[in-house]
Amino acid sequence: MDNKLNKFVKTILDICFFIGLIMEIAVPFGLKYAVKLVMKFWGETTEYAQILEHYPYAVVSIMLVGASTLMILWELRKMMKTVIRDDCFVQENVSSLVRMSIYAFVIGGLKLLRCFVYFTPAAVIIAGVFIFAGLFSRVLACVFDKAVSYKQENDLTI
Repeated sequence: MDNKLNKFVKTILDICFFIGLIMEIAVPFGLKYAVKLVMKFWGETTEYAQILEHYPYAVVSIMLVGASTLMILWELRKMMKTVIRDDCFVQENVSSLVRMSIYAFVIGGLKLLRCFVYFTPAAVIIAGVFIFAGLFSRVLACVFDKAVSYKQENDLTI
């Protein structure tokens, strides 16, 4: 049962990664059209108008956040492979958790930086969530590092 769940989660991560990759490639070509479409249906709110006013910055910041998000998904996919093969307490996962924390901090920083160009309360909330996720990922990396050490000690005594 557990391995079915693990494979299901890995499949979801795979789908999210590949959809995210397509969306990342589409940003420079489709953002302007997507914003105009949203504005057509929901009205010309300040937030969407600001995206068009700061379009080059919006494209770059969205692509950097998207790339960092894709890297987090990539690391999660790698970690799920170790979970599926029932060998999750390995140094590779510690490194993945550290890298994910860096990517999360990058996303948080980019969202905060964006607030100086054009402010939205959602950007502050998203920044806070990703900064917290980065901290949590770093703590998990320490926990996994200890578990790897214990596992290696145990393997040597057998």
